[in-house]
Amino acid sequence: MDKIRVAIIGTGFGAKVHAPLMSRHPGFHVTSIASVNRGRLNEITNETGIKSVYDDWKEMLVREKPDLVSVTSAPTLHHDMVSEAFKLGCHVLCEKPMAFDATEAQNMIHMRDEAMRLGVINFEWRFLPARQKVKELLDQGQIGKIQHINYSGASPGYRNLTSSKRGWLGSKAEGGGMLGAIGSHMVDALLWWTKDQIATVQGQLMTHVPTFVADSGETENRDADDGFHFFGSFHSGTTFTSSFVTAAHHSSGWRLEVIGTEGTILMTNDQKVEVGMGSAPMKEVPLSSSPAVPEDFGTPIKRYYAAFYPMLDHLHDATVRFNQKSDLASFEDGYRVQLVLDAVRKSSEEGRRLDI
Repeated sequence: MDKIRVAIIGTGFGAKVHAPLMSRHPGFHVTSIASVNRGRLNEITNETGIKSVYDDWKEMLVREKPDLVSVTSAPTLHHDMVSEAFKLGCHVLCEKPMAFDATEAQNMIHMRDEAMRLGVINFEWRFLPARQKVKELLDQGQIGKIQHINYSGASPGYRNLTSSKRGWLGSKAEGGGMLGAIGSHMVDALLWWTKDQIATVQGQLMTHVPTFVADSGETENRDADDGFHFFGSFHSGTTFTSSFVTAAHHSSGWRLEVIGTEGTILMTNDQKVEVGMGSAPMKEVPLSSSPAVPEDFGTPIKRYYAAFYPMLDHLHDATVRFNQKSDLASFEDGYRVQLVLDAVRKSSEEGRRLDI
């Protein structure tokens, strides 16, 4: 298997998830990683085993000359980092959300086209067996015309919100907030499952825990959302509602309900899929097996393995063949998601429904 040389920008999620999973995959060789503003260069080497650790990502790209750049920084930095990678002739795997706004995302598509390189957005959850099954059932028209979709989740994150800093995730100016971090995945899934585009949306962003005070007395003021709710309609007429709350002590997890003219699909916690036809009771349907997680992998890698590792198989094939005909999310997919995110934010600010 041809080895693709990878340079990673970002030592948060990049070091914790991208680096170990790519290093374990036979098709990738992680040559280097760059810290954006965290420092800890020696610690990163110890944590990841990557010997070439930089504190200047531009220097890393010039010196390492990678085949693929994995961009895992804050959203406000994606545009410039992706631009530089394309200028140097690299393919790009960019974390979600694609950019700070749709204007930046559109420009990134132009830069990709000019460079004639591959551009992929890391919507890795597409590759979970449960989500693949939902896609298969909908593609087959199993439940008829889709009437309505309910998609909701909650995370028991109240303790974390009140006991530690959020950093850029708590800042709107830096592209923070759960709409971008979690909502982008949800919007992408809705568009991917339905093969449709959202036409209208109305949203509400919430900041349930706007302030954190450390034991030292240092205060972090947050203006980015830690929860959201939005609803609307697709061009086909299908309606939907979507929500996520992280300021919770307890949570029953995730629930997707797709209501069609002939039946219903229910997905619970990305692990179980049930189908009910007509007035018959819901029945669980079998899923394909997930790849076995290596025993030496700990948290948080285990949470991402079942989705991320299969995504890497597709990414390797697409990069080697320079062909993206798979479930990989393209830059166009990222742009369409960004349009919805921008509209939800504007709708929340203005308190009205928006056309997209």
